[in-house]
Amino acid sequence: MGRRSLFRLLPLLLVLLASSLSSARSLAAPAQQGAPHAPQIASYRMSVTLDPSAKTVAGTASITYRNPSMDTLHELWLRLYLRAFRDQQSVWMREAKRVGRGASIDPQQLGDITLSRLALADGTDLLASATLTDTLMRVPLPRPLEPGQSIELVTAWVSKLPRVFARTGYGGRNNTFFMVGQWYPKLAVYDRGHWDTEPWHHNSEFFNDFGSYDVSITLPKQYVVAGVGVPDGERVEQDGSQTLHYTATDVTDFAFAASPDFQTRTGKAGSTDVVLYYLPEHATTVDEYLNAATGALQAYSAWYGTYPHPRLTVVDVPDNAVDAGGMEYPTLVTGGTAGLPSGSGAIALVVAHEIGHQWWPMQTATNEGREPWLDEGLTEYSGIRYMAEAGRTLGFGNAVIGADTLDRQEYAIAPSQPATLPAWEYNESGYAGNVYGKTALGLWTLEQAVGTERFRRAMADYLARYRFAHPTAADFRAALERSLGVDLKWFFDDYLAGSGGIDYAAGRIDNNAADGPMVWVIRKGSVPAPVESAVTLADGTRKPLLWDGQGAIHSFRFEPGSQVVRLEVDPQHKLKAELDVLDNGVALQPQAGPALTLGGRLAFWFQAIAQLIGLFG
Repeated sequence: MGRRSLFRLLPLLLVLLASSLSSARSLAAPAQQGAPHAPQIASYRMSVTLDPSAKTVAGTASITYRNPSMDTLHELWLRLYLRAFRDQQSVWMREAKRVGRGASIDPQQLGDITLSRLALADGTDLLASATLTDTLMRVPLPRPLEPGQSIELVTAWVSKLPRVFARTGYGGRNNTFFMVGQWYPKLAVYDRGHWDTEPWHHNSEFFNDFGSYDVSITLPKQYVVAGVGVPDGERVEQDGSQTLHYTATDVTDFAFAASPDFQTRTGKAGSTDVVLYYLPEHATTVDEYLNAATGALQAYSAWYGTYPHPRLTVVDVPDNAVDAGGMEYPTLVTGGTAGLPSGSGAIALVVAHEIGHQWWPMQTATNEGREPWLDEGLTEYSGIRYMAEAGRTLGFGNAVIGADTLDRQEYAIAPSQPATLPAWEYNESGYAGNVYGKTALGLWTLEQAVGTERFRRAMADYLARYRFAHPTAADFRAALERSLGVDLKWFFDDYLAGSGGIDYAAGRIDNNAADGPMVWVIRKGSVPAPVESAVTLADGTRKPLLWDGQGAIHSFRFEPGSQVVRLEVDPQHKLKAELDVLDNGVALQPQAGPALTLGGRLAFWFQAIAQLIGLFG
């Protein structure tokens, strides 16, 4: 998700607003022309009806599933995500209560999904023999499904939507806004010899196969609908309702939003239509939405490879339905303002992040629960890099910070955890700080170490190799090492999967050494990341230094007769993942540096406070 929730941005941006009031070209990766279509593993033809009064979606579906493996399958597994909200005893709700989320939810406003029919196309009933376990249904097959063979299921169900909660539900003016996500019976993934049967966890997101969707949505005629894919016709029913038709290919999911208040504006990013569905109370944010959406879409297409769909839909959400915001689906993302004024940068950050998901995992369908850093970390990196290159900041007036400051703040809260754990092994702060922040800052550090052009080409190579597949962390590592031609143990093993961090310090300066002046650079952290340093000599000459980080300390010697007056570690701030930078410089005589801007001072103190919190966490 954009688990970079708008609620998490709100306190920071309010501080920046108060502070403001009190103080008066991209390096392109090769485009993927003629990219192959996704394998058609799980495809859905659905007819559904949204009842705004009952807060339900009733549907029927024909689901075609092709066995993608070399194994004979004797059972199928369905995911019924809305069962996570059926009561307080689901895995999701029990975990949510431990972090204070969901503890006070109204039991009359919960969600659920109930199947009334599950059968083969020939009428053979499958529901009677199926068994439910939390958010999963095991479905024994009357006949084995051989490798490459397809099976068609027919199903009918009713989804009860909760008040907007964790990505889905209703809210807005008179409860007339609907975000319909994770709402239909969905095939689990059979991958590498087994079904993915982990229940839905609070921190976890999704793992889906590719396919095609053909969806007809019936609802009252005053409603405007934003759906995955492209609109493909509409009709008026005899009772005065309307039925809207959507189609989507090479995607892993289908979701839609509906509101009688939606207005639309359109933009263009290359050949892609960008369509914004916004609420009248947020009319002043339209340009910010569209500029961020088109800008991010163009940037990522240049960096990683062309966006493969003709349309991208952006959905604004009501301020009282913020949990529907900051979420990604194939070809559709949600934003929101959470009541923040226009121009804060929050919309740009959320939209840039969610559009990054159109590459990770919407084109590389990784297991978002078991290896969440492969989608959230890569996406967070993409978002903060876009913000930096586009010159977009968070805050108001002179009180602004870079988007990476938020990641640094969160990472500093629990910096000793690996970033590579399954989602369910983190608490809330550890998940945000490591899966998002640690990974994003580490990737930016790696980019700086190898060079932006090389790094973006390596990311594009990874996408080209695993587009429309289910890559793992091992695949990502192999792809980067192959493309970059270097061993990345320091990054993958020591940094991402390790409990230590990147931390260097400037050691002492000795101008009295017999064979010429010497300086020392100290590695305080356990991660031997390559580090650049620089010395300034008395005559004003500046000399760059490079160390691969191996060992605990490294010395540099200079010509006899010269004199070193200053040593700076990482003077260009390439070590984006280094949290403590206060000891990165030493001088023989104190030198007055440029005054920090208000935003710079705030960034420093946010970092310092976060580090202090981390000491007591």
